Amino acid sequence: MKKKLPALVAATAAISMLTPAAALADVGFDAASYQGCYNAQATVNAGARFAMIKITQGNYYRNGSRVCQFDSSRAAGLRLAAYGFADTSVSPQADAAFFNAEADRMGLVGHGVLPVLDWEPASPGNVAWARTWLDVVSSHWGTKPLIYMSASTIGRADWSSVANADYGLWVAGYPNGYAGDRLRNPGYPPYSVGPWPFAAAWQYSSTGSVPGVGGAVDVDWFYGDAVTWAKYANAPLSTVTRPASGSTPSGVSPVQTTTTPTGSADALATAVIQGLYGNQPQRQRLLGSRYAEVMSIVNRRLNGAVTSSGSYVVRSGDYLSKVWPSTWPTVAALNGLRPPYTIYVGQRLRTTGAAASAGRRYTVRSGDTLGAIARRLGVSTGSIHGYRSGNPNLIYVGETIAY
Repeated sequence: MKKKLPALVAATAAISMLTPAAALADVGFDAASYQGCYNAQATVNAGARFAMIKITQGNYYRNGSRVCQFDSSRAAGLRLAAYGFADTSVSPQADAAFFNAEADRMGLVGHGVLPVLDWEPASPGNVAWARTWLDVVSSHWGTKPLIYMSASTIGRADWSSVANADYGLWVAGYPNGYAGDRLRNPGYPPYSVGPWPFAAAWQYSSTGSVPGVGGAVDVDWFYGDAVTWAKYANAPLSTVTRPASGSTPSGVSPVQTTTTPTGSADALATAVIQGLYGNQPQRQRLLGSRYAEVMSIVNRRLNGAVTSSGSYVVRSGDYLSKVWPSTWPTVAALNGLRPPYTIYVGQRLRTTGAAASAGRRYTVRSGDTLGAIARRLGVSTGSIHGYRSGNPNLIYVGETIAY
């Protein structure tokens, strides 16, 4: 919630849906026995970069197609995750031990495979069971598993103990329903994922058409590249492979095989502020040798600074009359701000130039991008202003922008 102050509002950190940005990310799918022995090379040719494969359920069931699925995926160069489907009718220790034993038999542990808990029990609020399973598997694998759950499940219990223990979230939610989908860049999930600062992956549809697998496949978006995946799996960088061939779907970043993220430091700083690089020590591991360079920009933005281009980056505790005691109405007009004059940590505010045009405003909706809004309004993207991030690739559902 935003706390209102008299006439002005202090800066706050907002948790909202983000629109698709140019962060490092890749598309893939997950599979169980229903998919059988699929053609992984065909998935790569269609743009897939990873496969998340079920190996066990409870302490009694093994996916009958697990071996051929892993073999085909390895041969095609897909990155791999192995998941166990939780059965809370048995103890978490027994469930996790069965999962670990099967992973050992298949040679998955220590070979760049990411472990995952599939959390879909009848009583999804049993956080203690899930946390125990994650701890047992983490100890055996030497890395932190992800936990998969639906967006609705997150709100049914207090998952702080799991999130704070650095177990990443793979969230499931289908904003387009079950009408069919494909391998694509879905952007960011339009759901709150708190207490996690961000989702590591999003299963955005269960009815994806994936060449080589089928027409009703779970399709996923992973927020990172091949190196990010290897670091999540605590794997040597020798496990980072490029698929043998294949095109890249529109909006999907190519697989990277460098030891540190590429791209501009400013773009990486934006991704850090968005939460895509997590907290310490994960953030430093993922940024590698670029950590100091990127964090200097992050700290400068969050500490507030007037730039040579005539803008100011909001810091914690700021409000308009504090920063501009006598000229805050002018700054508000420049940025299209109206009562209650809410501003946000990390927001870039214009301090010079012409005031935002009165009466020409648009409220951002789910799925919007700045380019799509510009086309809808018949204006150039450069004429749109007032978005609180200061980054044209980062706008928020519900915010009002001017043009």
